[in-house]
Amino acid sequence: MNRELISWMQIRAAKGAAGPSTIRGMAPAGTADLIKQYLLNIDIKRIRARTESNFLKKLEIITDELLEILPQGSQHWGMARKCVNIFLRNCLYNKYLCSHYKLELTEEWLEIPLDSHVGKGLIANSERGSLPKWEKVISLTREQSDQYQKAARELAEKKHVCRVHLDNLLYQGEHVAKKKSKVLPRAPRSINKKRGSA
Repeated sequence: MNRELISWMQIRAAKGAAGPSTIRGMAPAGTADLIKQYLLNIDIKRIRARTESNFLKKLEIITDELLEILPQGSQHWGMARKCVNIFLRNCLYNKYLCSHYKLELTEEWLEIPLDSHVGKGLIANSERGSLPKWEKVISLTREQSDQYQKAARELAEKKHVCRVHLDNLLYQGEHVAKKKSKVLPRAPRSINKKRGSA
């Protein structure tokens, strides 16, 4: 496959993993650029594995590598893991990257990127008291993440999908703040008049 095209697709996946809404309020200006630069230079072949345990070890290494390049005060494990997971999901959803790197082989092991909607959605769909209270992405620890990912897998099995695809389900429900519907302003009378009427 055209290597230049693969490179373009990886740049796209990296940019989408650290957009303004992804790390808003979590880190100072310039952090998103550092994350994107790291992700677009990853050798995606590194993530391929024969077993889930081996895959998770590689995921930990990549997360820790990203943490190391972040400036002091921005080294939040939860933020780094979220960006890595979004990047990997973007790669999976890109047919060129998925085909080139055979990412469908790791699909069932990929984690769902955790944020407040996903975290609270998992709580809403799990047995009461089985998950820790959701705080913030930047407060998330490895241990808490593992608990949420386990709950995501259990929910995904009920829905007969892989947990990485649960976003649409978990972005619905009472835990999602509903924006007040805005009434569109009426068009000015002048443009409602028939043409030629003078």
